[in-house]
Amino acid sequence: MIQQPRALISTIQPFDGGVPAKLRWVIRQLHDLGITPVVAWYEPWSRSPSLSVPLLALATGRRPSARVEVLDLAPNLHSIEGHAIGAWLPELEFTHYRPGLAWRELIASCDLHLAITGNPLCASRFATLGLPFLAWVGSDWHGDRVDRVRRFSGPRRLLDRAVNSPRLRQLERAVLLSPGGCILTISQVTANTLSAIGGRPMDGVLYLPPDPDQFQPLLQSVVPWRIGFSGRYGDPRKNISLLLQAVARLVAEGQGIELHLTGERDGQFLSAEIDALQLGDRVVCHPYLSPMELAGVLKSLDLFVIPSHQEGLCIAALEAMACGVPVVSTRCGGPEDFVLEGQTGSLVDPDPQEMALSIARICSDRQLRQRLGVGAREWVEANASEKAVQAVFRQHLAATFPLLMINR
Repeated sequence: MIQQPRALISTIQPFDGGVPAKLRWVIRQLHDLGITPVVAWYEPWSRSPSLSVPLLALATGRRPSARVEVLDLAPNLHSIEGHAIGAWLPELEFTHYRPGLAWRELIASCDLHLAITGNPLCASRFATLGLPFLAWVGSDWHGDRVDRVRRFSGPRRLLDRAVNSPRLRQLERAVLLSPGGCILTISQVTANTLSAIGGRPMDGVLYLPPDPDQFQPLLQSVVPWRIGFSGRYGDPRKNISLLLQAVARLVAEGQGIELHLTGERDGQFLSAEIDALQLGDRVVCHPYLSPMELAGVLKSLDLFVIPSHQEGLCIAALEAMACGVPVVSTRCGGPEDFVLEGQTGSLVDPDPQEMALSIARICSDRQLRQRLGVGAREWVEANASEKAVQAVFRQHLAATFPLLMINR
């Protein structure tokens, strides 16, 4: 029996957010091509301290180790082999991306090498070893972490500025300039940003296609003046306070608006802010939803609103558009690809009054809302359908690994 080729996917912890959604889609593509996916990631020291060797443990003789587990990422497919891998000196962020012994052994056991990730650094394990790889990324390194760095303590910020940041910038540039690397981005905005950093064009844009069986219009479900956002809105990059303030302005004007939020396992952290704005009866924080449940919420929306500082794409917005829902968004990156003024929605500055005015303009004009909803659906069908995205992915996979992809 001929053994199936194995594809190692270097990623971040594949449990929450947009990266696991991208990961699931790629796993399905590989499975359909007869390729066995293997997933590996740096396991944070804070989550599994026994896998890494911090500064205080160097004298003990310990070495970084790995944990093998079975991942249930893709329904209806075989269980996926997962590797959680530690690092030397995890206090220094750049060490997370070094291909230590566990990484090298795993890399050697696989035939194809992919990085499905937020920023390009997960591909540095392959670039360092001079291997061909295909990476699908959502952001540049700096944009992916700028809000997180703001929450660092003073000493940690100094360490980051003096040690981590210079090395991480070097790693990112090495990935972008790797001769064997194929870099696909989640949006054209990200492609432009990375091209400026690397000094070369990126290799293509690959949107994540909404599941056509789940995300489709259901006009009788639409509730006028019901707006929503889906994503990890506890992440400061999502800037959810901006959206709450815009809703508060519309409530004060007497509009019958309601806001539905999904994407966090526990939205109770917003309770104080919601109460302070007197929005207790206007905001619904759903528990974590399955794709089918999320589709039900999105189909009921009059408008999807993105208040973020930074978005690589905003996958849920494309899912909403597939349901015929127009989008209002800040100019925050990825959404600028698909939020087209007068066609699919509207772009606004990060100002509560401007956002409130844009929401009201669309929700109060039923003909405009209907026209934008149709345009949103048409944009997804033309640019982010399963067939179109699959063709782009397979084209670049074959170009990166030509010998392995023959007759697949």
